[in-house]
Amino acid sequence: MTALPERPDLWAPVGNRELPPAIVAAYEARDWSLLRKALSTVMDGAITDGPLGRELLQLMLSLPAGVDTVFDRYRVAAMLDHGDWDGVRASLPTQSIEPLEIRGKQDIHTAPVERSEIPASEIAHHRFVFQLWEYYCRMAAGPLRRWVQRMFGHYPKPLWDRQDVPLGRHLRYRQLMDALLMADAEAFAGRLPLAHALATEAMTLGDEGEPMRSIAHDLSELARLGLGDRNEFELHIPRRICEPTGPSPLGSGEMLMYILPMLPLKEDDGLRWAADLLRDIAARLAFPRWQLQADYWRVASELRAGMPGKKTELVALLARARRATPGLKAVPLYLQGYAERRYDSFRDAERLARHSGNVWLQISAMTWMTAIDPRPRIGMRLTQLLEATGWRRLVLVPAEIAAEAALGLTSLGERSEAILEMALTADRPNATTEMIRRYIEDANAPTSTRIAAVNALGRVGTTHAREILARLAQRRDDVGKAAAKTAEGPTYGLSEREIEVLSLAADGLTNKQIGDKLFLSPHTIARHLANASAKLGASNRAEAAVRLHRAGVD
Repeated sequence: MTALPERPDLWAPVGNRELPPAIVAAYEARDWSLLRKALSTVMDGAITDGPLGRELLQLMLSLPAGVDTVFDRYRVAAMLDHGDWDGVRASLPTQSIEPLEIRGKQDIHTAPVERSEIPASEIAHHRFVFQLWEYYCRMAAGPLRRWVQRMFGHYPKPLWDRQDVPLGRHLRYRQLMDALLMADAEAFAGRLPLAHALATEAMTLGDEGEPMRSIAHDLSELARLGLGDRNEFELHIPRRICEPTGPSPLGSGEMLMYILPMLPLKEDDGLRWAADLLRDIAARLAFPRWQLQADYWRVASELRAGMPGKKTELVALLARARRATPGLKAVPLYLQGYAERRYDSFRDAERLARHSGNVWLQISAMTWMTAIDPRPRIGMRLTQLLEATGWRRLVLVPAEIAAEAALGLTSLGERSEAILEMALTADRPNATTEMIRRYIEDANAPTSTRIAAVNALGRVGTTHAREILARLAQRRDDVGKAAAKTAEGPTYGLSEREIEVLSLAADGLTNKQIGDKLFLSPHTIARHLANASAKLGASNRAEAAVRLHRAGVD
């Protein structure tokens, strides 16, 4: 596992080593005409976080005022990205910028947590931009998804008249931006497979070195985790932010906001790193809504790690979020349910998530509710969302809770391949085998669903599961034929406990951590791992986990 970099000071000087020599030479010679020409293909007054990042932006901040109207526009854009509100205010009387756009962006970002209105404007492209910023600040995934669908491929007319916008770079960037915004909206309010496909496509769009490509990579890989894959990967965003050509403070915060809700899927310190950096950025920029989000994701990382004493901090967080808009208020309530196993907190979080369109949070909350107290209406809605969205590994839902919820859905009479896949992703073979048995024995279940259950039984791969398959293979119906075919797959003779221990080891847990989770001694865990490795013909636990996964045993 690659160590995360030290959190950077995004306001610290970074020099100009990566800037094109023509730009550096013109700047040092104070040849403003030549500098403007050199900047015309790399600097965009509408989109400031390009491949040259902070090195270029810091140069823009040092340009003299009043020399060139395009330079004035560049400077104000860079001031916004660094939270230099005094500099922005001093520049507003300049005729070369659009005060309404500048004031609108400042107003949205510095607004209190309860603010829900969008700054008014008679100019259409201002309204569109204000909506995008506002939906991100208040975690309104549903409205954001509708906005993206409406605006996909739309280019505002004023773009063609702005001298500070190089059209070639801007249009290439917009292709990347459109695909990435759509991917992000689908991840949190739509269909996860589509989010993965769009994010993967976005990795090839735009100019080489665009920071948005790093977001596309991380979102694509995190979507794979949500779909149930067990993929090992390094986050690109932290490394990209820390580079001298990384994005501005504002741009870095926006990068983190794209992926923060999905970072709990990755079992490492990425969530805490991102939350702490966003907190630093929000405090320096004076963005209350970003500060609230940073704080509750930091608390989420600590609750997930089992750190004591966080319930008091959670009470303060809930008090701060009491008057917040639904999207911002939902997560703290969810964390209260997570910390205290409170059904009512999950119910309230789900209601607020539904109001703001945060589908990922609806699914996670209803999974907890079903694990605690299965109820028909919630079970039916959860099954429908699992089928429609593709989520299988859920945000801040421990594996044992997902397995319990799958059993709860089965007890309610729900039958779905999506439930089977969620149970398999949870890596709890005993619970999964019991659930599959009920599917197979349910004469009222569709034949296709019962066959899917047989196939799932083969993926469980335990000795007990193989014994059930062998008995089913004696039948002469479609279920028997599927069982016979599935039974032809590799047999390793692993016990349920050996698969469970090996699956947890594959997630990076130590023997002691696995023992604490399963209430077994580290010595017993080591014995199970040794037995599993021997049966798989592996020389160590890592190789054994790989062979188990390649065999399709989840």
